[in-house]
Amino acid sequence: MSTPLLIQTLRNPTHALAYSIEQWELLIRQARSANLLPRLYCIFNNASLLAQLPEDVVNHLESGYKKAQRQHQQVIWEIHQIQKAFTNTEITPILLKGGAYIHSGVTCAQGRTLSDIDILVRKADLKKAEMLLMIGGWITTKSDDYDKMYYREWTHEIPPIRHIKRGTVIDVHHNIFPILNFRVDAEKLWKNALIGQDGIGVLSLEDMILHSATHLFLEGNFENGLRDLTDLDLLFKMLDSQQQGFEKLKLRAFELGLGLPLFYALRYCQRQLNSMVPSELIHPNDVGIPSAIRLKLMDILFSNVLIPFHATSKSPLHGIAVFFLYWRGHFNRMPLKILIPHLIKKSLKSLTQRKESKELTQKPQQ
Repeated sequence: MSTPLLIQTLRNPTHALAYSIEQWELLIRQARSANLLPRLYCIFNNASLLAQLPEDVVNHLESGYKKAQRQHQQVIWEIHQIQKAFTNTEITPILLKGGAYIHSGVTCAQGRTLSDIDILVRKADLKKAEMLLMIGGWITTKSDDYDKMYYREWTHEIPPIRHIKRGTVIDVHHNIFPILNFRVDAEKLWKNALIGQDGIGVLSLEDMILHSATHLFLEGNFENGLRDLTDLDLLFKMLDSQQQGFEKLKLRAFELGLGLPLFYALRYCQRQLNSMVPSELIHPNDVGIPSAIRLKLMDILFSNVLIPFHATSKSPLHGIAVFFLYWRGHFNRMPLKILIPHLIKKSLKSLTQRKESKELTQKPQQ
């Protein structure tokens, strides 16, 4: 299957100057499905190409960008509310992913959209942080006792919390990845974090990159995979301006035990987006790097999910790749002795819910 039009455009935006109306319609549909329409506007704007595009196209792109900008204003306000919740306490929240990009104003905040705000607190502060946020109006979205236990005992976060009035969602983490099967020393993240005068922190640039890579390549959800890959591309461009930036990044990756996700991030930024990154930075003989045979398999899988999730972009292997990487993500997060009982429990719960739903729909109206 040919390369999706959106990826062709991300690789070289000037190609869009020759697009037909049909191609523009396809590009906009693919960009919307990938949550990349606002970023596409920024790419064309930064390349001084907007004035050369059809007016209707610019209107679509600009509309998406303005929606993203309004969301950014809301995110900034919500971050202020989080800061207020922790005022006069010893808790310093660190923003992660989209919220961190927007708060710190880095390049990959351009056109970035998000569905929730992620923060990191120390594990010892988790209960107090949850209580303070609850006082601020955020309550858990999970009512099932098993789901609550699953989050608190087996993952790196508490159940998502939603504000009772505004509906905004916060994910409160104490680490950047579940610790049952894959351990990251969170204190090392805190040591290099950048704390602002407002009491809000963000990860260092190297750790931002490693967190983004870990989230994308080790978890198993790829609906926003192409968007997250463009995040990494922009973060790499920021790092490229620093002296010995990539060498420092490699040292940090192996210090945290995250050489594998960095390897994948460099490889697939280059393969999917033609990013100017040193893909040879991590060598095949480095610890944890996949064998040649396994890497060929991963190339097939990742090339089929790091795309717009649009019907015109999916190859016949797309569903297989999504399925395989979804289960790989589960195995990365949990050892088998915990994963198998978890899957049985969730399956039984799903069957019960479907049965109750069916009985409800079949119940005669009074």
